[in-house]
Amino acid sequence: MPSPLPPPKTVQRLLIWHQGALGDLLLAGPALLAISRHYPQARLVGVGHPERWGLFSETLPLEAIWDGAGALWAGLFLEQGPLSPALKERLASIQLALVFTPRPNPVFLDRLAQGGISRVAWLPSFPETEPVAVGLLQARHLAELGITKAIQPFRLGIEDSSGKEDLPAMPPGPYVAVAPGSGYPCKNWPLAHYYELTRALAWQYKAGVIWLVGPAETGWLPYLQGIAAAQGHYLLVNRPLMQLAGVLARCRLYVGGDSGLTHLAAAAGARAVLALFGPTDPAVWAPQGENVTVLTGPGQCLPCAQARDISCPAPRCLEDLSPPQVFKAAGALMRDS
Repeated sequence: MPSPLPPPKTVQRLLIWHQGALGDLLLAGPALLAISRHYPQARLVGVGHPERWGLFSETLPLEAIWDGAGALWAGLFLEQGPLSPALKERLASIQLALVFTPRPNPVFLDRLAQGGISRVAWLPSFPETEPVAVGLLQARHLAELGITKAIQPFRLGIEDSSGKEDLPAMPPGPYVAVAPGSGYPCKNWPLAHYYELTRALAWQYKAGVIWLVGPAETGWLPYLQGIAAAQGHYLLVNRPLMQLAGVLARCRLYVGGDSGLTHLAAAAGARAVLALFGPTDPAVWAPQGENVTVLTGPGQCLPCAQARDISCPAPRCLEDLSPPQVFKAAGALMRDS
Protein backbone atom coordinates (compact mmCIF):
# COMPACT_ATOMS: atom_id res chain seq x y z
CA MET A 1 0.00 0.00 0.00
CA PRO A 2 1.52 3.37 -0.96
CA SER A 3 2.25 5.79 1.85
CA PRO A 4 -0.43 8.49 2.36
CA LEU A 5 -0.12 11.75 0.53
CA PRO A 6 0.65 14.91 2.52
CA PRO A 7 -2.31 16.64 4.19
CA PRO A 8 -4.09 19.22 2.01
CA LYS A 9 -3.03 22.20 4.13
CA THR A 10 0.66 21.40 3.64
CA VAL A 11 0.59 21.54 -0.18
CA GLN A 12 0.74 24.98 -1.74
CA ARG A 13 2.15 23.92 -5.11
CA LEU A 14 1.36 20.62 -6.83
CA LEU A 15 2.97 19.32 -10.02
CA ILE A 16 1.01 16.94 -12.29
CA TRP A 17 3.03 15.19 -14.99
CA HIS A 18 0.96 13.89 -17.91
CA GLN A 19 2.46 13.77 -21.39
CA GLY A 20 -0.23 11.59 -22.91
CA ALA A 21 -2.17 12.07 -26.12
CA LEU A 22 -5.25 14.28 -26.20
CA GLY A 23 -7.68 11.46 -25.45
CA ASP A 24 -5.53 10.12 -22.60
CA LEU A 25 -5.32 13.53 -20.96
CA LEU A 26 -9.07 14.11 -21.26
CA LEU A 27 -9.80 10.65 -19.85
CA ALA A 28 -7.76 11.73 -16.83
CA GLY A 29 -10.06 14.73 -16.37
CA PRO A 30 -12.08 13.18 -13.50
CA ALA A 31 -8.86 12.25 -11.68
CA LEU A 32 -7.44 15.74 -12.18
CA LEU A 33 -10.62 17.27 -10.75
CA ALA A 34 -10.52 14.91 -7.77
CA ILE A 35 -6.89 15.87 -7.08
CA SER A 36 -7.73 19.57 -7.31
CA ARG A 37 -10.66 19.22 -4.91
CA HIS A 38 -8.56 17.23 -2.46
CA TYR A 39 -5.97 20.04 -2.47
CA PRO A 40 -8.19 23.13 -2.76
CA GLN A 41 -5.46 25.53 -1.65
CA ALA A 42 -2.81 24.19 -4.01
CA ARG A 43 -1.68 25.94 -7.16
CA LEU A 44 -1.38 23.36 -9.93
CA VAL A 45 1.41 23.05 -12.46
CA GLY A 46 0.67 20.86 -15.47
CA VAL A 47 3.61 19.30 -17.31
CA GLY A 48 3.10 17.80 -20.76
CA HIS A 49 1.87 19.04 -24.12
CA PRO A 50 1.12 22.75 -23.60
CA GLU A 51 -1.82 23.03 -26.02
CA ARG A 52 -3.55 19.97 -24.59
CA TRP A 53 -3.04 21.16 -21.03
CA GLY A 54 -4.32 24.58 -22.09
CA LEU A 55 -7.79 23.06 -22.51
CA PHE A 56 -7.98 22.88 -18.71
CA SER A 57 -7.32 26.58 -18.16
CA GLU A 58 -10.98 27.27 -17.30
CA THR A 59 -11.45 24.00 -15.39
CA LEU A 60 -8.47 23.61 -13.06
CA PRO A 61 -6.59 26.19 -10.96
CA LEU A 62 -3.53 26.04 -13.19
CA GLU A 63 -0.79 28.41 -12.18
CA ALA A 64 1.50 27.30 -14.98
CA ILE A 65 1.87 24.84 -17.86
CA TRP A 66 5.35 23.55 -18.59
CA ASP A 67 6.36 21.79 -21.79
CA GLY A 68 7.29 18.22 -20.89
CA ALA A 69 9.32 17.83 -24.08
CA GLY A 70 11.87 20.46 -23.05
CA ALA A 71 15.54 19.59 -22.55
CA LEU A 72 15.25 20.80 -18.95
CA TRP A 73 13.72 17.46 -17.92
CA ALA A 74 16.37 15.19 -19.45
CA GLY A 75 18.19 14.64 -16.16
CA LEU A 76 15.12 13.02 -14.64
CA PHE A 77 15.56 10.03 -16.95
CA LEU A 78 19.22 9.38 -16.07
CA GLU A 79 20.08 7.04 -13.21
CA GLN A 80 23.14 8.97 -12.15
CA GLY A 81 24.63 12.42 -12.27
CA PRO A 82 23.65 15.72 -10.70
CA LEU A 83 20.43 17.42 -11.66
CA SER A 84 20.85 20.80 -13.28
CA PRO A 85 20.53 23.89 -11.08
CA ALA A 86 17.80 25.17 -13.41
CA LEU A 87 15.73 22.04 -12.85
CA LYS A 88 16.22 22.14 -9.09
CA GLU A 89 15.16 25.76 -9.06
CA ARG A 90 12.06 24.89 -11.09
CA LEU A 91 11.08 22.16 -8.60
CA ALA A 92 12.11 23.90 -5.38
CA SER A 93 8.69 25.26 -4.37
CA ILE A 94 6.71 22.09 -5.13
CA GLN A 95 5.59 19.90 -2.23
CA LEU A 96 3.89 17.10 -4.18
CA ALA A 97 4.25 15.58 -7.67
CA LEU A 98 1.76 13.16 -9.21
CA VAL A 99 3.07 11.38 -12.30
CA PHE A 100 0.73 9.82 -14.88
CA THR A 101 2.50 7.26 -17.09
CA PRO A 102 1.48 3.82 -18.42
CA ARG A 103 3.79 2.10 -15.95
CA PRO A 104 5.88 3.37 -13.01
CA ASN A 105 9.45 4.44 -13.76
CA PRO A 106 11.35 4.19 -10.45
CA VAL A 107 14.33 6.15 -11.78
CA PHE A 108 12.15 9.05 -12.89
CA LEU A 109 10.18 9.11 -9.64
CA ASP A 110 13.36 8.97 -7.53
CA ARG A 111 14.98 11.76 -9.52
CA LEU A 112 11.97 14.01 -8.98
CA ALA A 113 12.41 13.43 -5.24
CA GLN A 114 16.11 14.23 -5.57
CA GLY A 115 15.06 17.50 -7.19
CA GLY A 116 13.54 18.58 -3.89
CA ILE A 117 9.93 17.35 -4.03
CA SER A 118 9.15 15.72 -0.70
CA ARG A 119 6.41 13.37 -1.98
CA VAL A 120 6.17 11.83 -5.44
CA ALA A 121 3.45 9.35 -6.44
CA TRP A 122 2.60 7.44 -9.61
CA LEU A 123 -0.78 7.00 -11.30
CA PRO A 124 -1.57 4.92 -14.41
CA SER A 125 -2.37 6.96 -17.50
CA PHE A 126 -4.17 3.93 -18.98
CA PRO A 127 -4.40 0.16 -18.32
CA GLU A 128 -1.83 -2.01 -19.99
CA THR A 129 -3.48 -5.38 -19.42
CA GLU A 130 -6.82 -5.44 -17.57
CA PRO A 131 -9.93 -4.31 -19.48
CA VAL A 132 -11.03 -1.60 -17.08
CA ALA A 133 -12.17 1.93 -17.88
CA VAL A 134 -9.38 4.48 -17.53
CA GLY A 135 -11.42 6.59 -15.09
CA LEU A 136 -12.21 3.66 -12.82
CA LEU A 137 -8.58 2.50 -12.82
CA GLN A 138 -7.35 5.95 -11.86
CA ALA A 139 -10.06 6.35 -9.20
CA ARG A 140 -8.91 3.09 -7.64
CA HIS A 141 -5.30 4.26 -7.46
CA LEU A 142 -6.35 7.65 -6.09
CA ALA A 143 -8.34 5.91 -3.34
CA GLU A 144 -5.21 3.96 -2.37
CA LEU A 145 -3.44 7.31 -2.02
CA GLY A 146 -6.20 8.72 0.17
CA ILE A 147 -8.07 10.80 -2.42
CA THR A 148 -11.63 9.54 -2.19
CA LYS A 149 -13.70 12.55 -3.17
CA ALA A 150 -16.50 11.66 -5.57
CA ILE A 151 -15.50 12.12 -9.18
CA GLN A 152 -18.27 13.96 -11.00
CA PRO A 153 -19.02 13.72 -14.74
CA PHE A 154 -16.24 15.67 -16.42
CA ARG A 155 -16.80 18.79 -18.48
CA LEU A 156 -14.28 21.30 -19.71
CA GLY A 157 -14.91 24.92 -18.93
CA ILE A 158 -15.20 26.69 -22.30
CA GLU A 159 -15.01 30.45 -22.76
CA ASP A 160 -18.16 31.83 -24.36
CA SER A 161 -16.17 33.33 -27.23
CA SER A 162 -14.27 30.12 -28.10
CA GLY A 163 -15.10 28.88 -31.57
CA LYS A 164 -17.59 31.62 -32.40
CA GLU A 165 -15.31 33.12 -35.03
CA ASP A 166 -15.79 29.93 -37.08
CA LEU A 167 -19.58 29.97 -37.01
CA PRO A 168 -20.93 33.41 -38.04
CA ALA A 169 -20.95 32.60 -41.77
CA MET A 170 -22.86 29.38 -41.14
CA PRO A 171 -26.62 29.01 -40.93
CA PRO A 172 -28.13 29.03 -37.44
CA GLY A 173 -27.93 25.24 -37.10
CA PRO A 174 -28.31 22.58 -35.96
CA TYR A 175 -24.65 21.70 -36.39
CA VAL A 176 -23.26 18.21 -36.94
CA ALA A 177 -19.49 17.78 -36.60
CA VAL A 178 -17.61 14.77 -37.93
CA ALA A 179 -13.97 13.86 -37.39
CA PRO A 180 -13.13 10.97 -39.72
CA GLY A 181 -9.49 10.45 -38.72
CA SER A 182 -7.41 9.26 -35.79
CA GLY A 183 -3.83 8.36 -35.04
CA TYR A 184 -4.41 4.77 -36.20
CA PRO A 185 -5.99 4.07 -39.62
CA CYS A 186 -7.48 0.80 -38.33
CA LYS A 187 -9.68 2.81 -35.94
CA ASN A 188 -11.26 4.87 -38.74
CA TRP A 189 -14.72 4.33 -40.17
CA PRO A 190 -14.36 4.52 -43.98
CA LEU A 191 -14.34 8.03 -45.38
CA ALA A 192 -16.93 7.11 -48.03
CA HIS A 193 -19.27 6.05 -45.22
CA TYR A 194 -18.85 9.45 -43.56
CA TYR A 195 -19.74 11.13 -46.85
CA GLU A 196 -22.94 9.11 -47.18
CA LEU A 197 -23.87 9.77 -43.55
CA THR A 198 -23.27 13.52 -43.65
CA ARG A 199 -25.20 13.95 -46.88
CA ALA A 200 -28.18 12.15 -45.34
CA LEU A 201 -28.03 14.11 -42.08
CA ALA A 202 -27.80 17.43 -43.90
CA TRP A 203 -30.80 16.55 -46.05
CA GLN A 204 -33.00 15.01 -43.37
CA TYR A 205 -32.32 17.45 -40.52
CA LYS A 206 -31.26 20.60 -42.42
CA ALA A 207 -28.00 20.40 -40.48
CA GLY A 208 -24.84 22.36 -41.09
CA VAL A 209 -22.08 19.77 -41.43
CA ILE A 210 -18.61 20.60 -40.07
CA TRP A 211 -15.67 18.39 -41.04
CA LEU A 212 -12.78 18.47 -38.56
CA VAL A 213 -9.40 17.67 -40.08
CA GLY A 214 -6.05 17.39 -38.31
CA PRO A 215 -2.46 16.73 -39.38
CA ALA A 216 -3.06 12.98 -39.73
CA GLU A 217 -5.71 13.61 -42.39
CA THR A 218 -3.71 15.92 -44.66
CA GLY A 219 -3.85 13.40 -47.51
CA TRP A 220 -7.64 13.55 -47.49
CA LEU A 221 -7.82 17.30 -47.96
CA PRO A 222 -8.39 17.38 -51.75
CA TYR A 223 -11.27 14.93 -51.39
CA LEU A 224 -12.77 16.73 -48.38
CA GLN A 225 -12.43 20.12 -50.01
CA GLY A 226 -14.38 18.77 -52.96
CA ILE A 227 -17.10 17.41 -50.67
CA ALA A 228 -17.35 20.65 -48.74
CA ALA A 229 -17.63 22.72 -51.91
CA ALA A 230 -20.16 20.42 -53.59
CA GLN A 231 -22.38 19.81 -50.56
CA GLY A 232 -22.16 23.17 -48.81
CA HIS A 233 -20.35 21.65 -45.84
CA TYR A 234 -17.74 23.42 -43.68
CA LEU A 235 -14.13 22.37 -43.33
CA LEU A 236 -11.98 23.26 -40.31
CA VAL A 237 -8.35 22.27 -40.85
CA ASN A 238 -5.65 22.14 -38.16
CA ARG A 239 -7.47 24.54 -35.84
CA PRO A 240 -6.29 25.15 -32.25
CA LEU A 241 -7.81 22.74 -29.75
CA MET A 242 -9.47 25.47 -27.69
CA GLN A 243 -11.16 26.80 -30.83
CA LEU A 244 -12.36 23.30 -31.71
CA ALA A 245 -13.71 22.84 -28.19
CA GLY A 246 -15.79 25.98 -28.63
CA VAL A 247 -17.15 24.73 -31.96
CA LEU A 248 -17.96 21.29 -30.54
CA ALA A 249 -19.77 22.80 -27.57
CA ARG A 250 -22.24 24.32 -30.04
CA CYS A 251 -22.96 21.09 -31.94
CA ARG A 252 -26.14 19.07 -31.59
CA LEU A 253 -24.32 15.96 -32.79
CA TYR A 254 -20.73 14.80 -33.20
CA VAL A 255 -19.72 11.58 -34.97
CA GLY A 256 -16.20 10.17 -34.82
CA GLY A 257 -14.10 7.13 -34.00
CA ASP A 258 -11.80 6.27 -31.13
CA SER A 259 -9.84 9.52 -31.31
CA GLY A 260 -8.80 12.52 -29.26
CA LEU A 261 -11.42 14.71 -30.95
CA THR A 262 -14.17 12.32 -29.87
CA HIS A 263 -13.03 12.76 -26.28
CA LEU A 264 -12.86 16.50 -26.82
CA ALA A 265 -16.44 16.55 -28.15
CA ALA A 266 -17.67 14.71 -25.06
CA ALA A 267 -15.70 16.89 -22.64
CA ALA A 268 -16.61 20.15 -24.39
CA GLY A 269 -20.32 19.38 -24.07
CA ALA A 270 -21.57 18.53 -27.56
CA ARG A 271 -25.21 17.68 -26.99
CA ALA A 272 -24.79 14.18 -28.39
CA VAL A 273 -21.62 12.23 -29.21
CA LEU A 274 -21.77 9.10 -31.36
CA ALA A 275 -18.50 7.19 -30.97
CA LEU A 276 -17.80 4.48 -33.56
CA PHE A 277 -15.58 1.70 -32.19
CA GLY A 278 -13.97 -1.27 -33.87
CA PRO A 279 -10.71 -2.95 -32.82
CA THR A 280 -10.32 -1.07 -29.51
CA ASP A 281 -12.40 -1.77 -26.41
CA PRO A 282 -14.98 0.95 -25.65
CA ALA A 283 -15.22 -0.36 -22.09
CA VAL A 284 -11.68 0.95 -21.64
CA TRP A 285 -11.30 3.81 -24.13
CA ALA A 286 -14.71 5.35 -24.77
CA PRO A 287 -15.41 8.79 -23.33
CA GLN A 288 -17.80 8.80 -20.41
CA GLY A 289 -20.94 10.87 -20.00
CA GLU A 290 -24.68 10.90 -20.57
CA ASN A 291 -24.13 12.63 -23.91
CA VAL A 292 -22.06 9.70 -25.28
CA THR A 293 -23.44 6.78 -27.31
CA VAL A 294 -21.09 4.04 -28.47
CA LEU A 295 -21.75 2.06 -31.65
CA THR A 296 -19.52 -0.91 -32.42
CA GLY A 297 -18.99 -2.70 -35.69
CA PRO A 298 -20.10 -6.30 -36.24
CA GLY A 299 -17.68 -9.13 -35.68
CA GLN A 300 -16.97 -12.02 -33.33
CA CYS A 301 -13.38 -10.93 -32.75
CA LEU A 302 -14.12 -7.53 -31.17
CA PRO A 303 -12.31 -6.01 -29.44
CA CYS A 304 -9.06 -7.36 -30.87
CA ALA A 305 -6.60 -4.69 -29.72
CA GLN A 306 -4.23 -5.50 -26.88
CA ALA A 307 -3.91 -2.23 -24.99
CA ARG A 308 -2.71 0.08 -27.78
CA ASP A 309 -1.50 -2.60 -30.17
CA ILE A 310 -3.92 -3.20 -33.05
CA SER A 311 -2.96 -6.36 -34.91
CA CYS A 312 -5.68 -6.62 -37.58
CA PRO A 313 -4.48 -5.58 -41.07
CA ALA A 314 -7.87 -4.10 -42.09
CA PRO A 315 -10.79 -2.98 -39.91
CA ARG A 316 -13.50 -5.18 -41.45
CA CYS A 317 -15.61 -4.55 -38.36
CA LEU A 318 -15.78 -0.84 -39.18
CA GLU A 319 -16.11 -1.37 -42.93
CA ASP A 320 -19.14 -3.58 -42.23
CA LEU A 321 -20.74 -0.97 -39.95
CA SER A 322 -23.05 0.40 -42.62
CA PRO A 323 -24.01 4.06 -43.12
CA PRO A 324 -27.73 3.22 -42.68
CA GLN A 325 -26.96 1.72 -39.24
CA VAL A 326 -25.05 4.80 -38.17
CA PHE A 327 -27.66 7.13 -39.67
CA LYS A 328 -30.39 5.39 -37.65
CA ALA A 329 -28.43 5.90 -34.42
CA ALA A 330 -27.47 9.47 -35.36
CA GLY A 331 -31.04 10.33 -36.28
CA ALA A 332 -32.32 9.15 -32.91
CA LEU A 333 -29.76 11.36 -31.19
CA MET A 334 -30.67 14.34 -33.37
CA ARG A 335 -34.32 13.96 -32.41
CA ASP A 336 -33.65 13.43 -28.70
CA SER A 337 -30.96 16.06 -28.13
